[in-house]
Amino acid sequence: MHTQITCPQCGTPYPAEVHQVVDSKRTPQLKQRLLNGQLNVAICPQCGAGGQLTTLILFHDPDYEMFMVHVPQEMNLNQMQREQMIGQLTKQVMDEMPPEERRAYMFQPQIMLNWQTFMEKVLETEGITPEMIARQKKQSELLQTMIRADKDVQDVLLKERAGEIDETFFAMLQQFVDMASQMQDNQQMVKLTNLRARLMTETAVGQRMEQQQLAMHKLSREAKQAGGLSPAMLVKHVVANQAQPHVVNALVMAGQGALQYEFFSLLTAEIDKLAKGGDKAAVERLTAMRTDLLEIYEGMQEQSHAMLQEALATLDTILAAPDKEQALMENAEMIDEAFMSVLVARMNEAEEKNDIAQFQALNEVHGLIYNQMERTLPPHVQLLNQLVRSESPEEQIQLLDDNADFVSDDLIRLIDQVMEQAGEQGQDDLNGRLQSVKTLIQARL
Repeated sequence: MHTQITCPQCGTPYPAEVHQVVDSKRTPQLKQRLLNGQLNVAICPQCGAGGQLTTLILFHDPDYEMFMVHVPQEMNLNQMQREQMIGQLTKQVMDEMPPEERRAYMFQPQIMLNWQTFMEKVLETEGITPEMIARQKKQSELLQTMIRADKDVQDVLLKERAGEIDETFFAMLQQFVDMASQMQDNQQMVKLTNLRARLMTETAVGQRMEQQQLAMHKLSREAKQAGGLSPAMLVKHVVANQAQPHVVNALVMAGQGALQYEFFSLLTAEIDKLAKGGDKAAVERLTAMRTDLLEIYEGMQEQSHAMLQEALATLDTILAAPDKEQALMENAEMIDEAFMSVLVARMNEAEEKNDIAQFQALNEVHGLIYNQMERTLPPHVQLLNQLVRSESPEEQIQLLDDNADFVSDDLIRLIDQVMEQAGEQGQDDLNGRLQSVKTLIQARL
């Protein structure tokens, strides 16, 4: 549902999407948003301020017989108010459910006042146990200790707690690096970079990751020089790294686009060549590897087909809806690259068949998606998009007058970045429009 809220920062009223019921079977996209920290998040279109809205959330997972309600303590509800609101939510869920799916456990929902405990229970349904969460917490504490520690203390920690340093630990370290970079904290960046370099050379997982990165860099460089990655190139690098399965896995994941029929034909030819040369060990390794890669390839094909079918079904649902904008909001998690590919393909098909009504309906959906995407952008980015789309200098001047607060050097820097990208992609018309906008803005600074 949508509700009207007022931005606490600038006072602007705007509509926000609020979901109080998350069912892992009926609304898996809402569960994904909950796991990603994106459920019930509102961003002010005027100033960009925002965060998570304070509201009750009922979570249901029938496989785990989990039926619980998070009641934020910030709502300051007394017992009667709390029971009344939980009762209303429970009734809503039960009324929407076929009688044969109702279960006794639903009549006594668990009440969770603590958000962390609530999320730990949700994560359990994804196979993430409290033990895993506790391990990550210990890893986070270890990382922060190592960042502050001198070399001698780091030496001790590396010996005593080497088992806690894995891929997850390195991912946490990268988050710290990204944060320091955004805050332009050079002193912290030096500490973090030195720590990462040390861990890459002195830990087993670091050495494996470094081997993967070197091999992937080599593949990427060769592909760039050749104008793209080919199946033959991927085979060459897989064969060269056959003794290191972790490196091969990284190469294949990075080069999924080249994992096709030609790849397997060339790999089979390499195996035959090695067999004739009498290299039994290499033949066994590559044969086993080919079997594993075929399974991966078949899985990718099945997944790709399922994604396209899901995208087609979502598009048909939106086209059939009386309110397409509302339908798009309800299916926001399904609007991905596969969906956009299907949408564009259907638009091209309708255009070729001269099916004007179908093309207009698809084009309307296309426009609504981009409008919704734009509303999530920072205000100065929205302004730039509007300026570029403007049909006359007079319209651009009016936009600049109406948005004087965003006319700044930051906007000029943004234009320069977009112009650089447009130049690299040969978009001369866009570059010309951006230059005109830049000239208008510079005249006001």
